[in-house]
Amino acid sequence: MIRNEFRHGDDGYRYNREVIADFSTNTWYLGPDPELIRFLQEAMPRIHKYPELLGESFTCQLADHHQLAHDQILVTNGTTEAIFLIAQAYMGDSSRIITPTFSEYEHACGVYGHRVSFCGSNFIAPKLTTPEGLFWMCNPNNPTGQVFKRDLLRKIVKDNPQTIFIIDEAYSDFCLEDISLVPDIPQFRNLIILKSLTKNHCLPGLRVGYLMAHQMIRQKIAAFRPPWSVNTLAQVAGEQLLKYPRIKPELLLEHHAIARSFQAEMATIPGFEAQPSSTGFFLAKTPHNAAELKETLVNEYGLLIRDASNFKTLSPNHIRLATLSRHKNDLLIKALKEITQSAPVI
Repeated sequence: MIRNEFRHGDDGYRYNREVIADFSTNTWYLGPDPELIRFLQEAMPRIHKYPELLGESFTCQLADHHQLAHDQILVTNGTTEAIFLIAQAYMGDSSRIITPTFSEYEHACGVYGHRVSFCGSNFIAPKLTTPEGLFWMCNPNNPTGQVFKRDLLRKIVKDNPQTIFIIDEAYSDFCLEDISLVPDIPQFRNLIILKSLTKNHCLPGLRVGYLMAHQMIRQKIAAFRPPWSVNTLAQVAGEQLLKYPRIKPELLLEHHAIARSFQAEMATIPGFEAQPSSTGFFLAKTPHNAAELKETLVNEYGLLIRDASNFKTLSPNHIRLATLSRHKNDLLIKALKEITQSAPVI
């Protein structure tokens, strides 16, 4: 049984009916590139051999892509493996986590005996002083879609060399502005950047991620990485994904326009409050119990949402929604209106 605080989206497999529209997971709404699917089908014969031990070919390509040294990059089985490797490498250390955010930072730190403390996003300020240990943050943040400006984060990292900052940029490609601190990796010895290639290509089942850091930090973390942790298909897919970006600027602009329209429609439903976001996903506070609303939507309408009540500091009435096509968004708006009219409070 999965503990409630570590539940995530995309859990439609738990229900005995077809999910028509999945608003619960923050992946690119147009789905994977059909050409990549065909490429993976053709690559299937490669699985009769072990994958590269450390993903050496993919690592070199990442180094060229980001203009970093190959020993500043560690390929991982999704960003989640990177999170757990970092927590393991700094076992028993102190960790501060901005909330609400991705629960696996807390989960990993708990597994490896960290002394964990929490703070809100308003803690991030130009004159911030942090203690020794690790500082975890997601930029843009999941589940809020909030963005921290690059110059502000660069100043904080520079002013606090005693702290190792882990900045998860898994959703950075979903922002209209460039917020990435990847170019600053050579400058700082206290910065770790996490990246995912599967959110922006809608391939979360492949588990392709990596971290970037100063050589000494990268070497310390790599010591805990098991051999062959990234499978052959994930490695060859990663190489293709770098060559052919899925989210093009004009499509991202359109997606943001759809998201703002979706939020505006949400706000017309009595009792619903869509919160501002710099991405296509956003939080909404509802007049309903989130867990029960989720069950009603999936069982009666085939629509899957993210019950966000298990994010630390959020209420039992919070949900997270990923923007889909206008048609699918309209299906959810219509369903929510019907539910609210028939049962004002669940």
